[in-house]
Amino acid sequence: MYTDTVSDLVTQIRNASAAEKDLVTIRSSKVVRAIADVMKTAGFVSNISVEGRNLQISLGGAQPVTHIKRLSKPGLRRYVKTTEIPTPFSGLGTVILSTPKGVMTGLQAKKQKVGGELICEVW
Repeated sequence: MYTDTVSDLVTQIRNASAAEKDLVTIRSSKVVRAIADVMKTAGFVSNISVEGRNLQISLGGAQPVTHIKRLSKPGLRRYVKTTEIPTPFSGLGTVILSTPKGVMTGLQAKKQKVGGELICEVW
C-alpha cells in the first residue's frame, strides 16, 4: 500500500535516471499526474501516458534529470510565501510547488504572486 505517492515518484525518477533507464511506471494519482505534467513542460520528461491505474513516464526530455529531491514530507510540510520561493542550482534548477492555483514551477508561482507547499527540486 502506498502512503506517499509523491516520494515514490521522486525516488523512482531518481533511480531510473541513475540507472540510465528511459521508462518509469508508477501508480497514478491527481498530484502525481500534475507533477509529471509540470516536469514535461519544464523539459525533464518527454512523454506521459496513463494505462489503467499506472502512469508511465518517459525520461529523456530536453534536460536530463541529474538531481531530484523531495522537499516537503508528510511528517514535515514546508510552505513558502511568494518572496521565499527558492531558486535552486543558481537558477538552473526548478522548484515544483503545490499552490491554490494548482501545481506549478517556482517561476510560474512568482509570476502569479502565489505561494504554497514545496514539493521537490529538480535539475
